[in-house]
Amino acid sequence: MDMVDLGAIAALLSVPTALVAAWWTKRSAESATSAALLTGRNQADAAISAVRTQSLLDQDQQRHIALGNVCMEFLSAADTLVSIVKRLPSLDHDERKVLLAKHAIPVETSYASLEFLAPPDVLTAAEQLLSQCRSLEWRALDRAVLRATISALEAGWCPGDPENCTTDRHGSAFVAWQLLVDWARKDEEGKSHDRGLLDYCLRDSATLAEAQVDQTLSLVDRCPATWDLLIGGWARDPLIERLESRRKTFVTTARAASLTAPSLATA
Repeated sequence: MDMVDLGAIAALLSVPTALVAAWWTKRSAESATSAALLTGRNQADAAISAVRTQSLLDQDQQRHIALGNVCMEFLSAADTLVSIVKRLPSLDHDERKVLLAKHAIPVETSYASLEFLAPPDVLTAAEQLLSQCRSLEWRALDRAVLRATISALEAGWCPGDPENCTTDRHGSAFVAWQLLVDWARKDEEGKSHDRGLLDYCLRDSATLAEAQVDQTLSLVDRCPATWDLLIGGWARDPLIERLESRRKTFVTTARAASLTAPSLATA
């Protein structure tokens, strides 16, 4: 083969080599572009994910704040109801029912809000506290009548020496008081026997209005099974004790579930 032929062959081979180099350069550029695009997409996805995560965290925080606020509203309503029930005996009979209804409603409405926000353990504790609030409300008016009577009879005792007192109404006030305090521990025969004496002593003590005597005797006839809950005592008050026990459980449970509600820390 002469020199001309070799030059032609070299020229022919140089064309594909140039094409391959160009193709490789283009492919490398495309790969770099694809890598850049992929990196950019990954960064965008990460940013979106971070936003979504932050949004979820914000939502969770807001939910906890809302739950804490509703828990406090429910707790405050229950506490207010208790304070009102304790005040009822000192109020006029006609005022009691209106005031009781006014402060019992917020307990129900705040509990309704809890049903939408509270996790199961908090809702269970709230249900138990609500049940005790309803029990207290249900007995509050009868409780007020009996406690008002007890207080009036105590005020009617002899202010001097009870053992040497010669004033009949002072003695009647004490006897009526003693009968009421012990009423739950009397058997049916004892209650039947002492019913007339109680009626007489209540009226003779001159410490109660006629309507209050009638209300007290009505309680004597229809509430013997729950007498101790109504009358309570100096050291114990079963109705309030039960509610306070449920309140304590609710506060403990609500604190654990509403970590962003610092107001519960002092409840």
